[in-house]
Amino acid sequence: MTKGLAARLPLDLLRERNLRRLFAAQAASVLGSSMMPIALSFAVLEHGGGASGVGLVLGAQTAPLIIFLLAGGVLADRWGRRITMIGSDLVRAAIEITVVVILLTVGMPLGGFVAFAAVLSVAAAFFHPAFHGFIPEVVPEDRLQEANALGSTLNSIGSLLGPAVCGALVVWTDPAWVIAIDAGTFLASALFLAGVRTSSAKNAVREGESFAEQLRHGWREFSSRTWLWSLLAYTSLACTFVLGPVMVLGIAFVGGKENGAAQWGTVMAAQGVGSLLGGLVGMRVRFRRPLLASVFCTFGLGAFAALLAVRAPVYVLVVGSLLSGAGFALLHILWTSSLQADVPSDAMSRVSAYDGVASVLSMTVGYWWAAPAAAEFGAAPLLWFGAVWTVASAAVMVTLPQIRRSAPRAGEDADSGGVAPEPRETSTAH
Repeated sequence: MTKGLAARLPLDLLRERNLRRLFAAQAASVLGSSMMPIALSFAVLEHGGGASGVGLVLGAQTAPLIIFLLAGGVLADRWGRRITMIGSDLVRAAIEITVVVILLTVGMPLGGFVAFAAVLSVAAAFFHPAFHGFIPEVVPEDRLQEANALGSTLNSIGSLLGPAVCGALVVWTDPAWVIAIDAGTFLASALFLAGVRTSSAKNAVREGESFAEQLRHGWREFSSRTWLWSLLAYTSLACTFVLGPVMVLGIAFVGGKENGAAQWGTVMAAQGVGSLLGGLVGMRVRFRRPLLASVFCTFGLGAFAALLAVRAPVYVLVVGSLLSGAGFALLHILWTSSLQADVPSDAMSRVSAYDGVASVLSMTVGYWWAAPAAAEFGAAPLLWFGAVWTVASAAVMVTLPQIRRSAPRAGEDADSGGVAPEPRETSTAH
């Protein structure tokens, strides 16, 4: 299945100044962003919002992404990705600094928190498509998988450290100061990105093209690639039918009333560790058929759902959670690397935005439907459905010729059977 092991972890990528600054920007941003949900939740509670208020505010962080990610992809391709990312960082820092001043002086009603979370989410929607499109401008084409794996590992470390640091800070200080720290990480990210230089020219966008025309162009680039939309549909449905129910119903299958939350926390922590392991695998292992390998990356999640359904002991659930986290991290690395190698440079951010919209929407639907469906059919049958769905949908995916194609060797043309590496030139599919 694999081409072999790389000789070393790709830390040598960090010797190049542009890459070092790019990953430093990502690390700063991820660390701060992973602290925000906890800090924001405690800030809402301290200002009388209650548990229902926390739910409204956290929901306001995700809903705008569904609407604005596509716009962010179009504008990143139009304006240039580095400028778009810097602008997003500066806007988010300014918003958070303003909110910190308000919290420390006059306080903020629940409606203010909801508006703050929504506006912050809109700004973030411009950053993420730009970032995925920017990596191929800085990283050599033959090292995209290693770079994405390194980025995934940094993301996992930040996601593990951020909540722990935030929890300690909230105990000792006001949540507003944690939000201020997050603002500082955005400023640091903007500073690092300002120092990144690329040799590529500004993204080529045809003069006079409207926003709608550019959006349609991105859709044509997306829909013309069978491997891309089919794999996105596969992973999105896995999130809806398997991951959503696991996250919503899992805690009811772990421990009793007194220690269930603590044990579920341990199980979820294993998922973070698994993400780290998945990133390490992405660094070390080159897959001969990366798209085919990505299909089987969801099997850890299916196994986790089955273990929950049979009420396996916590130590067994920890293994299932670890495999689930590792599988999804590796899937993201293989997916992103294939996307960056195959999609023309000028449409990269628009195409990656469709991935973002599908991911957010599928998880939202998964969260919404799990509890009512479990009440109607039972939680265990719903989890078993997820496990069976994982295997059945994978069996369909492996029948697709584009999914079974081999990745081309260095210098090999894409038409000889590989996944993609067309030269990253301006697309012509207008």
